[in-house]
Amino acid sequence: MINWIKRLIFGRSLNDALSEGKKVKIQGVIFVIRKLSALDHLTGAKVLTQHYDTYKVDKKTPSDPNVKAIKEHFRDVFMACVISPKLSRKDEAGATSVDELFNNWDMANELYGEIIVYTYGKKKIRQMFKALAN
Repeated sequence: MINWIKRLIFGRSLNDALSEGKKVKIQGVIFVIRKLSALDHLTGAKVLTQHYDTYKVDKKTPSDPNVKAIKEHFRDVFMACVISPKLSRKDEAGATSVDELFNNWDMANELYGEIIVYTYGKKKIRQMFKALAN
């Protein structure tokens, strides 16, 4: 209660604003995520759009290079946005390898979806899908 009144009168600190996160529960696992920086997302978005276009036109499964690019993009997004549990690119003590998330694609997709929705909001995501459909 006191913190709420203090924040109402004086505002919040810069550290609180920069380290703000959201707790999400995905398949029983609690993740703390932050919003995706636009600069981190620009490179991978083109890969996912290309994958969608190729799959839509050719009606075949994605090729191996596209899958590798998608995994690389997911890996970058997870490393940039997941605060807790601690993830690492290589095996480190006290951290889980980010590649282990790919053993459960449902969890990886849900986590990626939560990060994108938290970053852009549901309305903007719907608008992007409508634009892709046209």
